[in-house]
Amino acid sequence: MSITLSPQMSRVLEQARVGSTRIEEAQQEQAPEAEVSRAVVEALADAYGAEEASRQAWSNRFSGPAGTCEVAPTAQVVGSVKDMPAQAPAINGFGGDGSVIQQTKDANCGSAVATMLGKSKGTTSKDSAQDSQTMDALESRFTDGNGTTAHELSNMVAHEGAQVTQSSSTFDRTMMDQALARDGKAAVLVDSNKVDPNAKDSGTGRAHWVTVEGKSEDGSYKVKDPGTGKSLSLSAGELEDAVGTSWREHQGGGMLVVEQAQGTTEAERAEKGGHLIGALGTTEGGGSRAKSNFGRESS
Repeated sequence: MSITLSPQMSRVLEQARVGSTRIEEAQQEQAPEAEVSRAVVEALADAYGAEEASRQAWSNRFSGPAGTCEVAPTAQVVGSVKDMPAQAPAINGFGGDGSVIQQTKDANCGSAVATMLGKSKGTTSKDSAQDSQTMDALESRFTDGNGTTAHELSNMVAHEGAQVTQSSSTFDRTMMDQALARDGKAAVLVDSNKVDPNAKDSGTGRAHWVTVEGKSEDGSYKVKDPGTGKSLSLSAGELEDAVGTSWREHQGGGMLVVEQAQGTTEAERAEKGGHLIGALGTTEGGGSRAKSNFGRESS
C-alpha cells in the first residue's frame, strides 16, 4: 500500500534524512566533538524550520485576508440555562403548583381553602406535612362533614388567624382588584365544572370553594382549586359565570375577601366575619365530581 505525502511533510522527512546523514559523516570522519555537536544543532534547526513551515502552511490554508481566521459558523445559542422557566408551562389553562392544597375527601374543599388562606394571611403552620391534620381538625370542629357553608368557612379562617373583611354575592372584580392591591385574597364559591378545564363541557358540577390569589398582566386571575390540586388562570367573566352558575344550580355563591388581622382574637374575627357572610347563602361547598382526584374518601 502506498501513501502520498503532502509537500510540506515530504520536506520535513527530507530535512530529517539530510540531518541524520550529516551527523553520520561527521562521526565517521572523527571530527572534533564541537563539529559533531554543530552538525546535530544544524540538523535539528533544519528539521524544526521545515516543521514550522509546514505548520504555517496549514494555518494559511484556513486564514482569510490579512491573517484573519475564518471559523466555520456555529449554531446560534438562544437564551441560557437561567432563562429556562422554573416550572413547566401550564397545559390546557392550568398547571401544577406546590402551593395548592388538594382536598383529601369528597367534601372538604372548604377546609383545604381555609388552610391555604391561613398559611398565607394567618398563623397556620407553613409545614406542608401538617396540612392534612389541619384540614381534618377544621372539618371536624366546624362542619358536619358534608361540606362547608360561608359562615363555617369564615369561622375556619378566623380560627387560622386571618379575617374575612368583605363579601359579595357575585364575583365583584372591583372589590377583588382592590383587595389584591392590599395584598388580600379571596375564597370564592363556584360551580366546580366551571373552574375545571377538563369538565367545562360536562354540564353542572357541584358547589365548590376555590381561592383567588393574584392577577396577571393580561387581566386574568390566579385561581387555586383544591379539587384538582392545581392553579389556573380565569378571566373575570369566567369567574362571574362560575359564581352565577353556582347560584342557579346550587342556590348559593359569591366571594369572601380574606386579609391579615394582627392584634385580634379568634372570637373578634369570627364575629366580624359572621356579619358579612349572609350574601353568599347557606349552600355547602364540597368538591368536584372527579372523586378519583382525592387522596381518600369520606365514609
